[in-house]
Amino acid sequence: MSNNGTVNFALTDEQKDIQLLAREFARNEIAPVAEHYDKSHEYPWPVIKKAQEMGLTAMNVPEKYGGLGLSLFEEVLVGEELAWGCSGMSTAIAVNGLAMLPILIAGNEGQKEDYCGRLVDGQMAAYCATEPEAGSDVAGIKTTARKAGDHYVLNGNKMFITGATVADFYTVFAYTDPEVRYKGMSCFIVDRDWEGVSVGKPFDKMGQHASDTAEVIFEDVKVPADHL
Repeated sequence: MSNNGTVNFALTDEQKDIQLLAREFARNEIAPVAEHYDKSHEYPWPVIKKAQEMGLTAMNVPEKYGGLGLSLFEEVLVGEELAWGCSGMSTAIAVNGLAMLPILIAGNEGQKEDYCGRLVDGQMAAYCATEPEAGSDVAGIKTTARKAGDHYVLNGNKMFITGATVADFYTVFAYTDPEVRYKGMSCFIVDRDWEGVSVGKPFDKMGQHASDTAEVIFEDVKVPADHL
């Protein structure tokens, strides 16, 4: 806001640069192959790899962990440009930032260093909240995490998870105390290759075919307590 009380909605020079970078990426890398991936339903790995090299899958990761350290508004600027090229590919790129949010908000320093680093180094992540009976009403989730010594035992079924089939790790919401609803809900970092984690085939959606969406099942997965 300026001194005379008027609001200035102009972008800063740095924001204009970020916007232009995303616009050129959408124009040169996404748009030319958008129709191919929309028809083939293949996962657009060549585009995703280039996005990773530019840091677009780690937009909200702070610079001290190797990410771009963008603000939410700047993420929106990028998302708007990428979605012009293909909303499916834009979603496939952006979901990594969503998956990182619980770690950035509530993770400890070790968790942030480890998993931010993994994302920056080329791993992929997915956010696991939605279930067959719980979407908008997140309190309706049935997934549970029972404390057992130095770990939790995770059981549940997540549905419509963007990036499920390509993710190396998940941020998973589960009840540690179902009696108090939201206040009894916890989030865990779960590696894809742990025993008891399985992923279904991508759903045949009406649109956004370049972004995979699938089911993730957790059956007696032993999650170390330090992944809470």
